[in-house]
Amino acid sequence: MILATALSLTMIGVASAEGARFRIEDPLPDELKGRIAALIRSERPRDADAALAAARIRDNGLWREGAPLLLRIETGCHGDLCMVMIGKVTNQAIIPQLTLGAGPTVSVSDELVELWGIRSTSFIFEGHGGTKIDVWGRRGDQGDSWIADACGSCFSASEPSLKPDLLPPPSDNSPD
Repeated sequence: MILATALSLTMIGVASAEGARFRIEDPLPDELKGRIAALIRSERPRDADAALAAARIRDNGLWREGAPLLLRIETGCHGDLCMVMIGKVTNQAIIPQLTLGAGPTVSVSDELVELWGIRSTSFIFEGHGGTKIDVWGRRGDQGDSWIADACGSCFSASEPSLKPDLLPPPSDNSPD
């Protein structure tokens, strides 16, 4: 499912990874409004009505086929960083899998990387002052899981100006 999402959001390259950059800005489809309202009442009980009115998704339609849903609540934000949820859509509910504060723009790569023994794909969310949050979608034997990294120098295939060999080396903060 994660691969399907990444592939649907990107143009597949044969020789190299490619990606897509998009904003979470689409209005809620009628068929999700009840499930999103229930989720928001649970996650934001004090401002549920305002949060529901300010809810946006990335509506590529793949959430209908089991791909993750990207939901952004554009109220109660800190600057441009708003509540962003990655969730699984079922017939009865939306099950939140990861919640973070992020900007509206996401980059997704079609490249799968093995991360701790599971092939994973990267979703890069904007943070403050050029920082980014790299979120790895993983599909394992136990279902979907997500790992988030704070990464000031994240890069993706959809950002050709940022090449891995141009990034500063990681600092060695290990004790001697």
